[in-house]
Amino acid sequence: MRVMVAAGGSGGHVFPALAVLEELRAQEGLSAAGWIGKPDGLEQKVLEKRPWITFFPIPSRGLPRGEPWRWPAALAHDAHALVRARRLLAAFRPHVLLAMGGYPAVAPALAAKLLGIPVAIHEQNAKMGLANRLLARLADAVLLTFPQTSGCPRGARTRVTGNPVRREITTVPRELGEELLVLGGSLGSRRLVEAVIQAAPELARIPGLRLRVVVGRAGDPKGVEEALRRAGVEAQALAFTERMDGLLGRARLVLARAGASTLAELACAGRPALLVPWEGAADGHQARNAAYFAACGAAVLVREKELPARLAPLVGELWADGAALERMAAAARAQARPEAARAVAQTLRELGQRKEGL
Repeated sequence: MRVMVAAGGSGGHVFPALAVLEELRAQEGLSAAGWIGKPDGLEQKVLEKRPWITFFPIPSRGLPRGEPWRWPAALAHDAHALVRARRLLAAFRPHVLLAMGGYPAVAPALAAKLLGIPVAIHEQNAKMGLANRLLARLADAVLLTFPQTSGCPRGARTRVTGNPVRREITTVPRELGEELLVLGGSLGSRRLVEAVIQAAPELARIPGLRLRVVVGRAGDPKGVEEALRRAGVEAQALAFTERMDGLLGRARLVLARAGASTLAELACAGRPALLVPWEGAADGHQARNAAYFAACGAAVLVREKELPARLAPLVGELWADGAALERMAAAARAQARPEAARAVAQTLRELGQRKEGL
C-alpha cells in the first residue's frame, strides 16, 4: 500500500504520524511512504534519518488569528500550495492520505479529495483544531484520541483510536525512576525552564532529586545546566531528543506542557505529572487535555501564573510520597492506548483497500 502523510509544525503532529508509518512498515503493509510538510520544519529533520520515507516540502500558511487583513495573502499562498499538492499526489498515486491536523495538512487533504484519494484525519487533542474542523466533513475517517472530543462536526465518520506513540515508549519499565523530567514539547517552553531555574534553590533541598530538562528552543542547554548546578541541583539539560523512552524510563515525576502527544507518552510509560497547559494553545486545547488527565488522577494541573509559587512545594510533597506517585502512575496507565498506531494503521489499510476495490 502506498501512503502519504500530511503533517508538520510540531512533534505533536509529526511523531504520531511517524508511529503509524513504522507500524505499517512492521506489518509489511507499506510499499511506499511519502510525507508532505513544511520546508526546514521539524518533520524534515526527523525524516532525514528515515530514507524509506520520501519527503515533499510544500510551503503553507495558516490564517493569522485576529488579523483578517492578512487573510487574502495567506489564502492566495495556500491556493498555490493546493495546486502543488494536487500535482504531487497525482504523481505519487497514494492509496490513502493521513492528515494530522494543522494548516500544513489542509492543502494536501483537499487535493486528495479532488483526486478521489481516501482521506483519514487524526485529531490529537480533546478539542478539535480549526484545520480538522474544516476537513472533518470531507474526510472518509475522523480518528480521535479522546472519547469526548469537542468541536467535531455532526455526521463526521469518527472512530476513537487514541494517539499513536512509537513502539519503544510502550516498553518503558513500570518502576519509577529517580529524576524530575522537564518537558516543554518539541519546541521547548521558556516559562517552564525559567520556573525551574527560579525554584532551583528550593529544589536543591529535596533529598535525592536529580533534574533533566529538555530545553528545545527555550534556551541554551549548557547555560540552563550551569544555572541549575550553581543553585545546587544535580542536573542535565539537552536541546532535543527522539529517545523519549530513555528519558521517561529515568523519570520519577514529569513537569510538562499538556500537548496530546506528551500525554499519550506519559500514559503509555505510566509516569505521574505536573501539567502546565500553554495558555497560547489554539482554542485552549492544552487546558482541556490537562483537565482530562487531572480528572483521571494521573496528573496535577498547574496554571502558568501559579507555577513560580507552586512548583517547588508540589515537587517536594510528591517526591516524598511514593504511594501518591504510584497511584498517579497507575491512573496514567489506565488512560494508555498502546495499540493506537495499530488502530490507525488498520483504518488506513481499510481505506486503501476500498480505493482498490478489494
